[in-house]
Amino acid sequence: LVYDETLINAIKLSTLEGTDPVLNMGQTRWYGKPSGDKTYVVALDPAMGTGGDYGAIQVLELPTYKQVGEWRHNTTPIPTQVRIMKDICVYIKEVCNSDGQNIYFSVENNAIGEAALIVINDFGEENIPGMFVNEPMKKGHIRKFRKGFNTTHISKVSACAKLKTMVENDRMKIHSKLLITELKGFVAAGSSYKAKPGETDDLVSAALLAMRMISVMKMWDPRVYDSFNQADEEPEDFIPPMPIMVTTFPR
Repeated sequence: LVYDETLINAIKLSTLEGTDPVLNMGQTRWYGKPSGDKTYVVALDPAMGTGGDYGAIQVLELPTYKQVGEWRHNTTPIPTQVRIMKDICVYIKEVCNSDGQNIYFSVENNAIGEAALIVINDFGEENIPGMFVNEPMKKGHIRKFRKGFNTTHISKVSACAKLKTMVENDRMKIHSKLLITELKGFVAAGSSYKAKPGETDDLVSAALLAMRMISVMKMWDPRVYDSFNQADEEPEDFIPPMPIMVTTFPR
């Protein structure tokens, strides 16, 4: 048996249990009903839609960090993926009876994501309820500003660390059986993490994008800031490990 180092602690993974959706809207699974006093993060990790990689959307509720919705499909073209993201935002707006102020959405803008940005532009960003969250521009970057989030090695590793903390400290509630299955196969590869050969990690990628969106949102919303930063604090019942003394005797 080859032991693979999973991102989430193996013992924690074994305790995670998914629940059945309370509502299915096409391929979108809802695990709870949106509420007007909560904030919602909708993260789209697009794919070509030609049967290979899956396009995936995660919907998280703040400040509870519950996973309330999810979508995944591998033969849906990019324009339809964007439309599904819009439909999710519209559904949240209608159920919450809100003006869309409590909805934040974004996409990953790597190679395939560029196509999603073009579709959003054609669609009219203003026609999607909520606010489009973008990665803050880094100082000294001369490159043209692009909407959405660009995944680099560093940003992926830091998002992985955040997701790990949130799940292991019971700050984030995962309901999806599919996402739990993907996390069980999401293992260390070099200095980063990816799915084991033959497995998928698209739902995990969308969850990582949601973590990055929340990192940006916490700069604007004190409630998000408090709840997101608490996840890094040690739980009250934490017992530090025993120290190990190493002494060297002269030969």
